[in-house]
Amino acid sequence: MNELRGEPMLVTGGAGFLGRYVAAALAARGHPVTVLDNLLSTNSSFAAQQLDHPLIAHQRGSVFDRELVADLVSRHRSIVHLATVVGVEETISQTVATMENLAGTMNLVRCLTPDHAILFSSSADVYGAHSMLYDRPMRETDFFVFEHGLVNRWVYPHVKALEENLVSNSAARSVVIRVFNTYGPAMDYPDPKRVIPHFVANLLTGTPLLLSGDGSQTRSFCYVDDMVRGMIAAFDFVRSKSAPCAECFNIGNDDTVTIRSLAQKMAALGSELGLSAGELPIVPGGFTYSQSFNDTWNRVPDITHARQVLGFRPTVSLDEGLRRTLDHHLRSGTRAPARGDAGEGFRHG
Repeated sequence: MNELRGEPMLVTGGAGFLGRYVAAALAARGHPVTVLDNLLSTNSSFAAQQLDHPLIAHQRGSVFDRELVADLVSRHRSIVHLATVVGVEETISQTVATMENLAGTMNLVRCLTPDHAILFSSSADVYGAHSMLYDRPMRETDFFVFEHGLVNRWVYPHVKALEENLVSNSAARSVVIRVFNTYGPAMDYPDPKRVIPHFVANLLTGTPLLLSGDGSQTRSFCYVDDMVRGMIAAFDFVRSKSAPCAECFNIGNDDTVTIRSLAQKMAALGSELGLSAGELPIVPGGFTYSQSFNDTWNRVPDITHARQVLGFRPTVSLDEGLRRTLDHHLRSGTRAPARGDAGEGFRHG
């Protein structure tokens, strides 16, 4: 793989949480990295510590800008495509904006050639209510299971699935990564959108941890260092191949936890570390989305394919990852989010 080191990389959505860590990891390996981001998300910033590297260049712009995308793709043969809308509540309430993600991915795909390699960050959301039909972890070849079209919860996974089709059938060598609940320091800060950052915000504000339903939903959480390591291994694999080549991997941690148990772990750890004065209460049924949907399904990845092909195994336990995440807030002295409403926009998935 040495001949591939030093090759310029383009990371779309690179000022967001996962993008920062991916860009930093690529730069650490000697790749010049161009980070493209429109900075419209309240949590995206070129000033993030991970992007402070001499090999990382910042480009403010959008994948919706066809001329800009064509120019960047012509100058980068390796592309990590992460740009997307984030947060269940956002995708429920902004269905048109969510569907417009397709336009950005189409702009990229139109410019790809067999000399390009692209990693597309998809989501475990594409499996939908998988556990309603399957009593086992999710495999890359499984059917997607969605409710009917009046339920906006499934707009985002529909779009992600279509983007998978676009990328996998492009001229480039491609790999789709289905991300299973990654998390880590500074995720969704200061505007919490997903469950772990949301519970972090509760610890910082001293407010109850609110559950959607009774919290019995099962999820699997993958610490960001493991996620990035798996993504880069997958990208190295596909970049080493000749066109045509298309792959798909679940990347995540196959240890499972209920959302209620996650809340209990975080409440106890927050008290232990001094982020909160005592263990905060946990309120079943305390959170509701703007549109109701079936939120009782479970989500667990089958990572056999990634383990066999990439040698991928997660190494950071949930307890250790949560401790590292909360330690970050202690060390950095972060304050409670300005939008500290405990009921706003987190996602279980």
